[in-house]
Amino acid sequence: MTSLVKHSLLAALLMGASVTAAWAEPMLVRFRGTVARAEPDRLEIRRPSGSTLALQMDPKTRVYAVNASDLRAIKPESYVSVLGAAGAEPRRATAVTLYSPSERGFEAGTQPWDTAQGATLTAGWVADLRRGSPLTLALSYEGGQSAFEIPADTPVTQLSPGEKALLQPGAAVTIFARSDVDGALTAGTITVGRQGAVPGL
Repeated sequence: MTSLVKHSLLAALLMGASVTAAWAEPMLVRFRGTVARAEPDRLEIRRPSGSTLALQMDPKTRVYAVNASDLRAIKPESYVSVLGAAGAEPRRATAVTLYSPSERGFEAGTQPWDTAQGATLTAGWVADLRRGSPLTLALSYEGGQSAFEIPADTPVTQLSPGEKALLQPGAAVTIFARSDVDGALTAGTITVGRQGAVPGL
């Protein structure tokens, strides 16, 4: 076998192995809805379309409680995330989430989000805060800074550690899940609203 043929076969094997590895990696997906039924290792939600979806829960599944809050709770150096509408900065905020000290660093940075076309989720430390109508806010994170205008009627929530007991029928949830190669869904992170609160994620 010539050296050229050997190199070609090796390259083909490596390419096949990389493709197989890529297919084997779980895909991260998000789902929103309300709890229809919760069991110790299984969660069924009703999606906005009316359809239901079942996900597995395992010992690594994390649950966070989401409580209603307001703009007055935003302080200098708070850690928050902002859902921003499409457009140039300062972007208009559509939801704000404040984080308890143990959850600072959650989704740090800015990234496209699936709540609306062109939407982004930006999480970071409050670098500038100017109260007014609307409130203006700048968030700082590793690699950059983003500015937002936050209208007075923007939903504001507070996220903190929770437990599976909060997964009561009717509670609003946003679920960060893993989809395996066989299509099975496992909830990695669940944010669940308390007393009618809706997660701002």
